[in-house]
Amino acid sequence: MEDRYEIRAKIGQGGLGAVYRGYDTRMNREVAIKRISITTGDPGLQEESTRQLIKEASALASLQHPNIVTVYDVGADEDGPYVVMELISGKTLEELIQRAPLTWLDFRELALQTLEALIAAQELNLIHSDIKPSNLMLTWLPSGKFQMKIVDFGLATLTHSQSLEDLEEIEAVFGSIFFMAPEQFERVPLDARSDLYAMGCVYYQSLTGKYPFNGETGHEVMVAHLHHQVVPLQEIRSDIPVWVCDWIMWIINRMPIDRPESARDALLVFLKNDKNPNPTMSLGTAKPVVPARPRMTTPSATTQPVTPPKRIVTDPRMTPPGYVPPVQEAAPAEPEPAPVPEPPKVITAPQPLLPPEGSKPSIYSSSHEIPDVPPPSPTSRHHALPTKPYVPTRTPKKSGKGLKIAIVAGLLVVIAVVGFLLSNRIKQSRASQRFQVMLVEAATDGITEIPMTGAEFNRFLDAAANADSEEKQQNIFKALALAKASDGSDIDASITEFATTSTQMLPEVREAMIREVMAKRANSSMAPALLEFARTSPDVRSAVAAMQILRTAAGDDQFESLLTVVQFSPKAELRTAAEDAATAILRKSSNRGDLAKLIAKSLGATTDKKTREPLLRLQAAAS
Repeated sequence: MEDRYEIRAKIGQGGLGAVYRGYDTRMNREVAIKRISITTGDPGLQEESTRQLIKEASALASLQHPNIVTVYDVGADEDGPYVVMELISGKTLEELIQRAPLTWLDFRELALQTLEALIAAQELNLIHSDIKPSNLMLTWLPSGKFQMKIVDFGLATLTHSQSLEDLEEIEAVFGSIFFMAPEQFERVPLDARSDLYAMGCVYYQSLTGKYPFNGETGHEVMVAHLHHQVVPLQEIRSDIPVWVCDWIMWIINRMPIDRPESARDALLVFLKNDKNPNPTMSLGTAKPVVPARPRMTTPSATTQPVTPPKRIVTDPRMTPPGYVPPVQEAAPAEPEPAPVPEPPKVITAPQPLLPPEGSKPSIYSSSHEIPDVPPPSPTSRHHALPTKPYVPTRTPKKSGKGLKIAIVAGLLVVIAVVGFLLSNRIKQSRASQRFQVMLVEAATDGITEIPMTGAEFNRFLDAAANADSEEKQQNIFKALALAKASDGSDIDASITEFATTSTQMLPEVREAMIREVMAKRANSSMAPALLEFARTSPDVRSAVAAMQILRTAAGDDQFESLLTVVQFSPKAELRTAAEDAATAILRKSSNRGDLAKLIAKSLGATTDKKTREPLLRLQAAAS
């Protein structure tokens, strides 16, 4: 390590290496220095792995956020790579929830801060991959409010890649296995939803003092994750809103597609539910299990709480058909696996997070009463009232006329403002009435089109993304499918842009809009945007729905792009849908010869048997 940093004391030892308290002699500040342990399994790769770690860890320095520990520097010396970070004097969330679960107010603050941190990281496509309570540090501001910071962001991914055998050794990943997403055991690529799952497990433990997925051995814990064996939160914890229980269970769904697409979506739903001033509170009582996956939808503008199915299935049938958890095949042949210790017992009653002893009382904590401050005395030194009324020394000329003009001008302004407000309210009332009329028309048999202005159509789009019932959503979809511009607006362009780019919708709403609205309005102008969406969207079901529309909307111009999807897409469902769309284009094209040349070109560029099979089928269809 270069002379710039002085090692002063060892703070702790973690899964990624040792942490030391250090001093930056150049910047005159205390820092935390983490010595990274790289597990390559091949000494010859050690130097290359270190070089790659330094390169990628340097990118973490760009992640500047108040809820994420700042990385100052990275480097390597004879003892290996190291990362220099800001030094935090506080406690981990793990230490705090050993004492007692969090109160609702403290949990709300924790959820807001952690989601803000994840949003910032996901904007830079950074994945933590090792979120757990010991990686959440809390410190207290002078006001007494706590501030959460996530540590070790991205370092777990950069430093090691665990095999299934490693994961079964509890000592190797102690504390992490309780919070790992199922896809981490399956050794598939991780994304933002994996971090959300881990954070949801942290939320569950912070409110209950229990791991959501538990077992006596590492193997049992993995099976609990893979089979989604979890007790619904509202059966354990009372005195918190029911929607919070549903929201957390939504985040820890077994399949990534059933979770929020991103931290931004999770925070959006949290904030909209939090607006309800009188939410239904959980009683912590068990209820009969209803076999349904938890879903979460954005509440309507009336701030009614979200009402997804409230039960989580503790049932292996949650696993996709034909799926065999890989962990069962790789289970170690040890006679007695090491037991997984239970988390420390906690006090039943939730306790507020208070500043350390010796600090001033928190002005945010409900445990400290804030005394009433009396209004200033009119005779105090700083607020003394004048002993005599103020009388101007000179009276302006024509003051009476000026006063009248001012009064008249003021009245005119008031009249103008009131008139504007009344006019605006009348317009809104008429727009609302028109909206309801068009909904009724959409539900009426025999209606073939509904004239709309661009503004009316946009209102329907917003309503579709935020419908508070399935029946209302279906009527809105019918109206959108029958909409016809009455003012020259390009309705098809508007709905295509909204369905493929809007961040307001949940994945299932987007898929339904594509299948039930765009499929009925399908025309060639939609094809380019639909194809681009299908190629790039992480939402497989919506992408497949968009690709299916291309069977009727796409033409020769999209054929070559469809061949690219058939050849190179990693998603089997999308490759099949692209082949179907390309086949449909061949059947209706008058330029089969030119399209056949494109197929031959693709065949000549690949030798993979599986990739050639759909291309050969397309070649046969072109002949």
